[in-house]
Amino acid sequence: MVEEKKKRKNIVKDVSFRVVKAALKAILVYLIYFLLAPMLAPLFGLLPGIIESLEVFVAVYIVLMLLGDLTERTVFQYFFSTARALFFVAYLLLSMGDGAISTSYENFSLTVNLTLFYTIAVTLSLLGVASSILQAINFMSERAEATSGLQPPQKA
Repeated sequence: MVEEKKKRKNIVKDVSFRVVKAALKAILVYLIYFLLAPMLAPLFGLLPGIIESLEVFVAVYIVLMLLGDLTERTVFQYFFSTARALFFVAYLLLSMGDGAISTSYENFSLTVNLTLFYTIAVTLSLLGVASSILQAINFMSERAEATSGLQPPQKA
């Protein structure tokens, strides 16, 4: 009876800690966005439609981050981590178009080719996907070892 109450207290304590941690991370990410958005306002004026796209990106990224933090120490943590990395890849691929950003102001035209930057960002995100999948495999194998009672041999 006493052990059951302790276990229940530990579970409540653990879940409440995860909720607070996830909320603080989400607030921090949103504050960074909130503070950077006014500084980038002139850029948003030159590229129509980017502010709405960026707001959707930040909202979905924060939701996936929250879900990943709330499901910490479960296999779902790795699913949400993989989903977050895949969402980042998909967002970059859909938003970059041909990889060049062009804008004109009166008789001045500026074209910037960001293909190399996008390629590097997508490659790093794919490394994040691979890392999340390998962590999920490691998590499941550790869980299977603990359940079966088989322990790896100790190194001398």
